[in-house]
Amino acid sequence: MSDLQRKKKEVISSYERHTGAVEREFRRVHAQFAERMQCHRGCSMCCSQMFSISMIEAAYISRAVKALPEEERTGLRRKARDYIAEARRLTGENNDDDDGFTPRPGLRLPCPALRDNACSIYSARPIICRKWGIPVFDPNKPTELQACELNFKPGEEIEIDGLLEPQVELLEDWVELKERAKSDFENAGRRTTIAEAIVNDFEETLFSVP
Repeated sequence: MSDLQRKKKEVISSYERHTGAVEREFRRVHAQFAERMQCHRGCSMCCSQMFSISMIEAAYISRAVKALPEEERTGLRRKARDYIAEARRLTGENNDDDDGFTPRPGLRLPCPALRDNACSIYSARPIICRKWGIPVFDPNKPTELQACELNFKPGEEIEIDGLLEPQVELLEDWVELKERAKSDFENAGRRTTIAEAIVNDFEETLFSVP
């Protein structure tokens, strides 16, 4: 195994361990607030937000898309291209030389991975998609918790005992993983979107030799 292959394997393994920890924490907190949680298959209210993802997440999505049956992969990429075109229209980005776009908070557009109100790349979905719904700690807004409005009303007080510490540890682990990736792969610090990760091969982009 080459050094590049070893580093690639380490990033993928570390990412899978991290997403596993995120999902375990989601299940733990979901159980704590079980009577409040409306998250279930078929609810896609959070799947229309515009947001960016890391190159590690994008590479993982691209990897999963390439493994899909050809017909399914072709259809998904067609939806993603249509999504990018509409997103560019909504954000006013009309540079024909660029096939990407910058997500704008507040704009809503159904994710191209949605199919019958369910995620067609569920096992490869980004981290925010794995934890959204429960009260989420955002280090950029340390005085408030973010949560789905179907589960918790805006401004509602939430019991935080045992809630923050595990999330802070997960955030620290995620930051460390991204920093390790940036030290090994020159494109690891870039940001992109789910749609672009579906259309493009970001696995190749992230793990290519400089």
